[in-house]
Amino acid sequence: MYDCELLKVEDHFQLQNIGLTVAPDFSVPKVGKWNDFKTEARIVCPEGKESIQSAHVGTWHFNIRDPKVDIDKRWRVVLSFPDSDKTQIPIGSVVFVSEEAYSSIRGEHA
Repeated sequence: MYDCELLKVEDHFQLQNIGLTVAPDFSVPKVGKWNDFKTEARIVCPEGKESIQSAHVGTWHFNIRDPKVDIDKRWRVVLSFPDSDKTQIPIGSVVFVSEEAYSSIRGEHA
């Protein structure tokens, strides 16, 4: 069910009222209308431990003051885990999602 590799966690941030936010982030798909959504993800930690975590997929606006920066860098799709922390999803973890979630986030088919 969670067979599509979405990302390998390069960095993470514990944010109050949001939970654990992971990087990298993604471009907002140019196909159709974007809606934030919740999904589940299978996390495979670097040591091989696996878990299923609830995730929120949403658009974020990054306040970049340089007017030359492209809009794609200002608006991004970000994955956060409201009920997780850095010990549950360490750097180096691989995040797998359903094909439907993958297609929505990446704007393409898995």
